[in-house]
This record gives sequence, structure tokens and C-alpha cells, in this order.
Amino acid sequence: MERHVDERQLLDALSLAVLATDASSLVTFANDAAADLFRTSTTELLGRRVGSLIEPDQAAAEHALLDVLDGHRWHGELTIRRDGDHPVVAAVAVTPVPGPGGVVAGSIIALEDVTEARRTAAEAAASEQRLRLAHAAAELGTWHWNAADGSNVWDAQMHHIYGLPLGGFDGTWEAWVDSIHPDDREETIEIVMAAMEARSTYVLRNRILRPDGRPCWIEAHGKVLVGPDGAPAGTIGCVQDVTERIQMQQLQEDAAARALLLQEVTADFSRAHTPDQVAAVHDASLERVRAIVGAGQALTEADEQLLDTLALQRSIADERAELFRHTTAISEELQHSLAASPLPELDRFEIEAYYAPGGADLEHVGGDWYDAVATWGGGLALVVGDVMGRGVSAATAMIHVRAGIRGLLTVEPDPAALFEAADELIARDAPEQFVTAAAVLIDPDGRTLTVCNAGHVPLVLVRPDGTAELVEVGSSGPLGVLTRLHREAEHFTLEPGTVVVLVTDGVVESRDHDIDEGIERLRRRLAELAGRPLAELVAAAAALADDRHSDDVTVVATRLR
Repeated sequence: MERHVDERQLLDALSLAVLATDASSLVTFANDAAADLFRTSTTELLGRRVGSLIEPDQAAAEHALLDVLDGHRWHGELTIRRDGDHPVVAAVAVTPVPGPGGVVAGSIIALEDVTEARRTAAEAAASEQRLRLAHAAAELGTWHWNAADGSNVWDAQMHHIYGLPLGGFDGTWEAWVDSIHPDDREETIEIVMAAMEARSTYVLRNRILRPDGRPCWIEAHGKVLVGPDGAPAGTIGCVQDVTERIQMQQLQEDAAARALLLQEVTADFSRAHTPDQVAAVHDASLERVRAIVGAGQALTEADEQLLDTLALQRSIADERAELFRHTTAISEELQHSLAASPLPELDRFEIEAYYAPGGADLEHVGGDWYDAVATWGGGLALVVGDVMGRGVSAATAMIHVRAGIRGLLTVEPDPAALFEAADELIARDAPEQFVTAAAVLIDPDGRTLTVCNAGHVPLVLVRPDGTAELVEVGSSGPLGVLTRLHREAEHFTLEPGTVVVLVTDGVVESRDHDIDEGIERLRRRLAELAGRPLAELVAAAAALADDRHSDDVTVVATRLR
């Protein structure tokens, strides 16, 4: 009795569920672990047929249990039923218990819940299957290099990517190095060696050499494995053939390069004004095309289209250059015809002038003008004017204005009377034009200067003592704005050696400062050159002009002797 109690305690202490049955497969014993497994009590298990404890549709298993009664051992997995709970999978081992005369008297059944282990295994298998499917979908090849024995195992897809039959890679470092395109070999090896040194992951993108000669780009993602001693134990990773992706990127880059080339060449052709300039742009563009196409490469359809477009642009540029040449010739002829009359040669006066039209090359005629006319009494009349605008339109208006004022000068050189008559003339002949002007009359005997200003830049008096002053008095509105306008003149005394300087706004206007600062810069510069030759003084004044402003520049000056 005492031994029976000890054995029962031992069975209850086991973590395995244990059942005992009689020859009829009725449960005669169940330990506590069995009660926990079936979510019931040991009392409830007693007397139940073993078949009632497993899920239906497991007839083969039930027959196997019956075979145990014939003296056969059995082990396997069964799905067992538990009241109000999900079925569980149990690993089962059944051993027959022999009775008198060799007849089986029953069986001992040991059960272990393996549901979680099977679920984990199933999830691992599913995960592995998904990974295999993902690799297959992405056409990824995998490798595993073992540093200990030098083996390098490639899967079938790796062999396919490298154009080798299965087993065609011998696994050596030398074979892998030889598979890399010579131009990419050094950089590729450096990346791998750096990763080995850092025990890190790495990414390769390089060309490989396939036996069939087909160009191939691969992208490899590798990881360095580290052994217990911290040394590199090998590498694992995957490889994908990215040739199509690289070729597509190259096509996109080539298309972008062609578009940029056309954009820049179009701009270059637009700035080419002569046949030589056009030819230079075309030659430079062909060099850039050769860089895109590649030496010795067959021309693609896109290359042919690019060359056709460049040829068309050159043809248009040639036509534009010819038009420019013709227009420039007309402009130069017009500008020559607009040149001021020769400066008078007078004993009492030294006279110098500078004129340069502004604007683009096709507008290379201006609206500025100047005149220097000797009066009947031995004096000198100077006029400087500016018709707003540039180009042929401004020049045409200037012709009317200049001719009219020059005609008036021969009748009345007094500045105030001259501009009063000019108001009537411009209002009649050029009513849409905005015209400013300044006029002076110098009497050398009386040493007097008479000034009238019609909305123009102040003139500058440069005294022999090195001082320079702005003459801002006597200024009124532009010519032709109001008719019958009474204009006032101002009178100044001139000592011999005094220089009178008249300019247009192209001398004093700039993008860097306002016009008042430009006028003051002119005054200071003329004061610095007070005693210098008149030609040098005029040139220095003209040099103050801002080339970026593209305005006409006119300077006229006289020194009283």
C-alpha cells in the first residue's frame, strides 16, 4: 500500500500528463498534469474512453491506440479536446501493459502539450516561406562566406545573376574578384575590406563580368559576421541584378543632359551676333554632344534628334546673324549721319566733346545730342539734350529736335529765348517725346556765362583755382511740355581758364547710387582734374558712366582762354 502511494505521488510530480487505461481503453488513472492538460479533474477523467479525449477525424490515431492493446508501442501527435477551450496539440507516447499469460491488460499514455512549439515552428516556416517568396519575387540571390573554412555558398539565383551554371562558382576569393568589372574592382574591394575592419554592413553597386558578355550591374547588401573572439567570421548577404534600373537612370540622366544642353546652347546662340560667334557656339555644342554620346558609340534615335535640333538652331542663328549684320550696318550708317557738326575752332575757346550711344547692339543709336555753334559776336553757344529712350525711335525724334534747335540757334543764341522757341517747335513736331536740354552762351569779351536748363542735369563750372561748382539755377520743366512758357536764364562771371562742362544723365546715373550722388561724384572728379588738358577732363567725366546702365553718354566742355 505504501509503495502504491509513493508511485502515485511520483506520477503527480511529473510535468508530463499520464493516463492509465484498462484493456477496454477506459481511463483507470490520471495524474494532476493530465487534469491540467484536459482542463478537468482527475475524477472526471476516470472511466472515460481514450477516444473521447481526442478530436474527431483522427480515426487513424484511434486505431493505432487500439493496436497498442495487441502489444504494440505507438507515439505521435494528437489534437485533444478540452471543454470550452481551443484544441491543443500533444505529443503522445503509448506503451502497452502486459498482464497474466502475456495478454495486454491496459496501457500507459504520456502526453505533452506542444501547441506553442508547433505554432512557433509553423510561424517560422511561414516566415521562411515568405522570405523565399520575397527573394524569388525580387530575384534576389544569397551568399554565405565562412571565413573559418573559406567556403562561399551561392544559391541558384546567385549563379543565375552571374550567368553561371549551378555549382559553377568555386567559392574562392579570387573567383569573386575576377567576376568584378576591372573599372569597379578597386573601389568594390575597398568597400568590403572597410566593412570587414568595422564589422559592419555594406552596400555594393558595381558591374560584373558574365561569361556571355552581357553587361550587368548588381547591387549587393552584405553583413559581416563576428565570431566569439570578435574577429570577422564571414559575410552573408543578397544580390540583385539592377541592370535595367541603372540603364533607366542613365536614360533619364542622358535625357536631362540633352535638355540642359539644348537650353544652354539656345541661350548661347541667342547671344551670338556674328557668323564667327555662331560657328564657335556650334563647335562647342558638338563637343558637348560627343561627351554625352561617347566616342565610337553608334548614334541612337535620341542622338540623331539632338543633332538635328542643333543643326536647326544653327541655321536660325545664322539667319539672325545676317539680319544683325544688316541692321547693324544700317544703325552705324544712321549713327554716322547723326554725328554732330565739327566743333568750331575759336581763338578764345578750347572745345572738346565725347558721345557714345547706349542700348543693345541692335539699338546702337541714341537720343542724346550736342551742338557747339560760334555766334556772330565771337561768342560760343553750347547745347546738350536728351530725348527719352534709345534706338531708332529716339534717334528719329532727336533728329527733328536737334535740327530745329540748331536752326533756332542761328537766329537767337540766347538760351532762354532759344528754349521758349523750342517749346513751340517740339509741341508741334514731337508732341509725344520727353526732351530735356541745357544751353549756355559764353561772351568772351564780357566774360559772362548765360545758362538756361530745361529739366536737364546741372552743368559744372571748374574754376582755375581747382574748385568746381554745380549750376543748378535756371532750371525749369522739359521742352515742349507747356507752350508759351516764360523761361529764365542765369548769368555768371567767368575768369580765363574756367571750364564749362555739360553732360547727359548717362554720365551720372548708376545702379549703385542715385542720380544726386552721381552728380556729386562728377563734380568731385572734375575738381581733381581742374588743371589738366581738356581732352583728359572730358574723358574722365565720360568714364564715370555705368556700363551696365546702357544709356547714352554725352560730355561737351569748353575752356575760356
